[in-house]
Amino acid sequence: MSEIDTTEKYKFTEKWFEPMIPHWKEIFKAYHEYRNDLNLGPIQRVLEIGCYEGMSTVWLCENILIDKKTKYIYDVIDSFKGSLEETGMQDTQSKLNKDKNFIENNFKHNILSFKQIKFNIFKGFSHQILPTLKEIEKYDFIYIDASHRADDTFVDGYYAHRLLKKGGMLIFDDYGWKDPKDSRSVSSPEDGIRMFCEFYGDEYKGCLTGYQLGIIKC
Repeated sequence: MSEIDTTEKYKFTEKWFEPMIPHWKEIFKAYHEYRNDLNLGPIQRVLEIGCYEGMSTVWLCENILIDKKTKYIYDVIDSFKGSLEETGMQDTQSKLNKDKNFIENNFKHNILSFKQIKFNIFKGFSHQILPTLKEIEKYDFIYIDASHRADDTFVDGYYAHRLLKKGGMLIFDDYGWKDPKDSRSVSSPEDGIRMFCEFYGDEYKGCLTGYQLGIIKC
């Protein structure tokens, strides 16, 4: 599997996803074996809740969604305004002041070369868009990387659960993230993810733990 090309072909301001690449290589290798054992076929439909500039998107397109004969659907939800933490960063805020659309423009630039994939970009907040998605068209893989609030993360997980196929994989980002400026439990995704697992854990089996939580729907 190739590493992400960060030359001019792609425009990335931040590289938060890079530390996850070794874990994703291992987990997707095991997940493909799992799908093959159950005759589930390849991953075809993906939902990414919170994409920022699309580094995880690019990795999936370069390494997982590579069969030229498969018709891939890749749905993305993002406000493209950056999170409260991101917009508080001097470099990010400086870029937003110059071009309020730079995050969205970078994402669209970064997916240009993936002609075999049909992207549907839903611009807005996940709690407003997720209820409008058709549950009959379920996903093989869902990645949640939007809000850092526990309540928002649980809501994203709730809808992801309804939209995920049996045998599908769900990954929560930022399970190990803490806000250094706010110690309240609501200000970290962890309790929202824990609540999700308390409600729905018997319908899943774990496949990835650490900074991210990955689970497969049984």
